[in-house]
Amino acid sequence: MLDGLRQPLEEGLVRVARARATVTLPAKFLLVAATNPCPCGGGAPGACQCDDGARTRYLRRLSGPLLDRFDLRVPVDRPQVDEFLIGDGGEPSAVVAARVLAARDTAYFRQGMLNACIPSSLLDSFAPLDVKAQKMLRSELERDRLTGRGYHRVRRVARTIADLDPVADEVVMEHHVALALQFRVRLSPLLRGRAA
Repeated sequence: MLDGLRQPLEEGLVRVARARATVTLPAKFLLVAATNPCPCGGGAPGACQCDDGARTRYLRRLSGPLLDRFDLRVPVDRPQVDEFLIGDGGEPSAVVAARVLAARDTAYFRQGMLNACIPSSLLDSFAPLDVKAQKMLRSELERDRLTGRGYHRVRRVARTIADLDPVADEVVMEHHVALALQFRVRLSPLLRGRAA
């Protein structure tokens, strides 16, 4: 069932075929998903009861092709007790919203669409990379840590990071790409590390 999301995530369309008819429906959506680190949910630090086989089976529910269609994969650690009781205040939502709106306006002004919608054929025009950023992505591709689809997604995310940068530049720099790559955490080592 989860892999049924792959086509709508990629194309923004759902095709329903029956014996005498085929219908194509628009399906542009934002998918936000979360998973526990293992079947038991991880429990208190060090309290996981799952063996390696259980963790592996649990992770297999999320196929590589499905995960590759997620622009961001970010680990979220269990908050410490003081974070629950005291809180850190954080940044006000209005401040973050204003920054996001400014980045969206920048994208629309530059290319007439959001960065997530840039076709791969236009990435060089709207998200040009500096030499160091190109080398970094080449290295990731050569080491098989990034797929072709992942490459395009990282470039779009890096374009957005560059738009959020207070010292905005039309060229996507190495540090923008490095941050975008950090948002593509591999889940298998993540789950093993948390369950230990």
